[in-house]
Amino acid sequence: MEMKIEDPKTIKLIPHFMRVDSADQAIAQAIDTLIKVPGAKVKTLRVWDQIDNLDEGMLDELAWELDVDWYEDTMPIEVKRETIKTAQLIKEHRGTKWAVEQVAINSFGDATVLEWYEYGGKPFHFKVSTSYPLDTQALIDKFRKQINYAKRASTVLEEVEFYYNGTLNTYMFAGVLGTSVIYSATAT
Repeated sequence: MEMKIEDPKTIKLIPHFMRVDSADQAIAQAIDTLIKVPGAKVKTLRVWDQIDNLDEGMLDELAWELDVDWYEDTMPIEVKRETIKTAQLIKEHRGTKWAVEQVAINSFGDATVLEWYEYGGKPFHFKVSTSYPLDTQALIDKFRKQINYAKRASTVLEEVEFYYNGTLNTYMFAGVLGTSVIYSATAT
C-alpha cells in the first residue's frame, strides 16, 4: 500500500471491518482534509537533503539558525555547504582533535593536528599542518580564528605549518654582515 503525504488516504489505514462504518469514513476523510495542506508543503520544508541545492542566501540563513560560529558569509559556496553539513557533529565533538581538523578541512581543504605529546611539545599545546597556501597574515589570522572555534579553551595553538607537495622553483638568498649569516633559505 503506497500513500503520499500530500494525498493521504487514511481510510486505507483503518481495519476492513471499520471501513463500512460511516462515522469512521467521515473521520478518515476529515483527517485527509487536515493533512493535505501541510502535506503539500513538506517538500519546501526539507532542508538536510537539499543543502547541495540551496543558494548562498539560504545557506547563510541556515548557518545563522544553526548558530555555526565558524561560518563566514565570505566562504565559497561549496565550503559553506560542507560547513553546514558537519556543523552539528563538530559541535558535539568540540574540543577534540577531530573537531579542530574538521573545521580546518572544511574551511581550508586539509589539515592535520599534532597534539603536544605526539611531537614533544609543551603540555596542552598543539600544531596544525596544512597545504593551504597561508601566504598573508590575514589568512593566518583567519585560520587561527577558525581553529579557536573548535579547540578546547585550555589548549594552545602553538604553530601553524604550511607544507607543499609538488614542484617549486626556489631561489637562495643569503645576506652576510661581517661573518654571520642574516638570512638563509633553501628548498629542494
